[in-house]
Amino acid sequence: MLSATPVPDAQGHFGRMTSPRGSRLYHLVGGPAAFLLLAALPLPGVPYPVRGSIGLLIWMSWWWIFQPVHLAVTGFLPLVVLAVFDFLPVGTILPAYAQQLVILLLGANMLASLWSRWGLDRRIALVSLMGIGTSTRQHILAWFAIAAILSTFLPNTVIAATMMPIVLAMLRFIGIEDVGKSAFGSALLIAVAWGTAVGGSGTPMGGAPNLLTVQFVEQQLIDGEFLFSTWALRLLPLTALICVVTFVYMRFALKPEMDHVEGTREWFAGELATLGRMSTPEKWGLGFFVAATLLAFTRQLYADILPGLTPAFAFLVFGILSFAVRHKGEALLEWKYAQRHMVWGLIYLFAGGSALGMILSETGTARFLADQLIPLAGGGGFVAIVVFVFLTVLMTQITNNTAAVAIIVPITITTFQSLGMNPVPFVYIVAAAGNYGLMLPSSSGGPALAAGYGVNLKMMFTRGLWLMPLILVTLVGAGYLLATFWPAFGVV
Repeated sequence: MLSATPVPDAQGHFGRMTSPRGSRLYHLVGGPAAFLLLAALPLPGVPYPVRGSIGLLIWMSWWWIFQPVHLAVTGFLPLVVLAVFDFLPVGTILPAYAQQLVILLLGANMLASLWSRWGLDRRIALVSLMGIGTSTRQHILAWFAIAAILSTFLPNTVIAATMMPIVLAMLRFIGIEDVGKSAFGSALLIAVAWGTAVGGSGTPMGGAPNLLTVQFVEQQLIDGEFLFSTWALRLLPLTALICVVTFVYMRFALKPEMDHVEGTREWFAGELATLGRMSTPEKWGLGFFVAATLLAFTRQLYADILPGLTPAFAFLVFGILSFAVRHKGEALLEWKYAQRHMVWGLIYLFAGGSALGMILSETGTARFLADQLIPLAGGGGFVAIVVFVFLTVLMTQITNNTAAVAIIVPITITTFQSLGMNPVPFVYIVAAAGNYGLMLPSSSGGPALAAGYGVNLKMMFTRGLWLMPLILVTLVGAGYLLATFWPAFGVV
């Protein structure tokens, strides 16, 4: 047990990076002040709904970046602002807070809580790590690879929250107590954080930014269902390439203070032995997750027979079964336990981001902003990819990646529609870029958890600062080639 380990909140954060009281008050007031100024200022050629929407965009971006309140609280701003200022009927965005992908997050979180309750998440991580030798560089790369693979199919914050306590326990076993003062200790936490970030773009299940992108595509491009298998086929090659680039970079950039550590394989084996044989509840949890995942990725095989059983409801079915199935008179999952461990904040952040995207679209603001970006897009093609990838990568470093996707993707869709171009390849590329928040605790769940567990923040920032240009160049180059020479990359 790691009783001394801090426990993350419902968003996966251990609390905001503390700032002086005056600074917090400035940011608390600055967001709504910017909104009121834009809403009240009569700008020529800019109607009130557009001014109000841009003001709300600035307000939510301000609070998401500087976090004077919890990220999830900012997600409720669209409801309050529309109810008071009425530049769009508030009923227009109510579906954003109960859409299918919100249900999907609920169902997936139920299953993740089931894993956590019976230790299945820990067992899977330990089994995955049993093959690591004593080389410290091998450890760093192995932790990264395992995190990247797991986060392709599970929410990245869940994977980071599962693996990082094991990292800390292993480090204590070899005598490293202060992670921030150990290059090896910090490198392991960074490896997990970065692995969950870059691996997460492979499938929609990798994180909330992907699910939010799916929502925008369904609402604004196809007016139908976007199959999870379609995402995986298009973006797994790009994800694998980014993982390879990050893997090679880490091999040279993260330099531990020791070459070898002894006893780590024995420690993993000992920890696994303490868990004993896989229990019946663990088998139920694994079976539920595998079944829900198979249903999500084979949707096209049964859509005609069960048209209503989308991935969201498949996961919810097995989430509910977690409470209904009993083992030795006890439910596999109790509500009190699930309530404490589900990432409620992420769900509300996701809903708020979706609502913001709907507002930008319904008021014509996305088209207005797209008209301003069209000259920068250079008529599409390579220059357009550079512009939008750079904007997305920049925003993802300074604010939560779900918030960044909520802002950029609707504008991307409208910009390329205005240019008379197919926006789908650009949406895929921007969606991938939205996962790669690596430098700051505000970027995504992995870096936030690493910060809470004591990673050397200067090391994470500086190494990430050199990695991001490599990712940007790779993403732009590969994205351009895929969009140009692979016709399927433009299809949903």
